Amino acid sequence: MKNVVDYVAENAAARDRVLSLVSELTDDQMATPLEGGWTIGAELAHLAFWDRMHVGRLRAALEAGADLPGPFPPGAVDALNNSGLHGWRLIDGGAAIRLFAEASAEVDSYLATLDPAVVDRIRSAGLPRLIERFRHRTEHGDAIERAGGRG
Repeated sequence: MKNVVDYVAENAAARDRVLSLVSELTDDQMATPLEGGWTIGAELAHLAFWDRMHVGRLRAALEAGADLPGPFPPGAVDALNNSGLHGWRLIDGGAAIRLFAEASAEVDSYLATLDPAVVDRIRSAGLPRLIERFRHRTEHGDAIERAGGRG
């Protein structure tokens, strides 16, 4: 039996960790500059965007009868992040927290309902990040913690 990650539990734990890191931060602290022009608030808005983007693509593919969503064209992810950053930085801290909290909860709820056969197809195709949202949340949670998020 192979070692399979419990993505439902891991997603919830990563969501809770990120929220605990930012729950008591002020708007000024949420605007703390990070590497590359990012802020803590922008990190949260970015996480919410990508949670919804990946799950939206997955849901649309499954509803259309496809096995999986198609790949992003080369460079599309960087282009989306670069174009979204300015807007994400404009979101105030409290709104960024709510945006992430709502998006991650909705995404986690949907992902928990997936048929195990769909989960197996996703993993077999080498696309675990479609369902294992904790991986992205952990990367950005680490950056937030380094920047002074409380944990």
